[in-house]
Amino acid sequence: MVMRALRILQHGAFSPADVERLQSAFDKAWASISATIPESEWTAARESLATVVVSAGNVSNLDADELAHVALRLFRSISE
Repeated sequence: MVMRALRILQHGAFSPADVERLQSAFDKAWASISATIPESEWTAARESLATVVVSAGNVSNLDADELAHVALRLFRSISE
């Protein structure tokens, strides 16, 4: 994950299992959209997606697949 999301993780109350779930959700979500984003925008897009994943993961107990799905919907809604 990227810097801003890592700072959120460091200051949150996340267990190692939570961090693994968040990382998995991020990886799944990024894999599904990376081809649609120009490479020049990857850094900003990854930062935004990571922040969405961590924020959504912080307030839910969704598994990685469900969290990736929710994060993608949120990411797309704020990226339009």
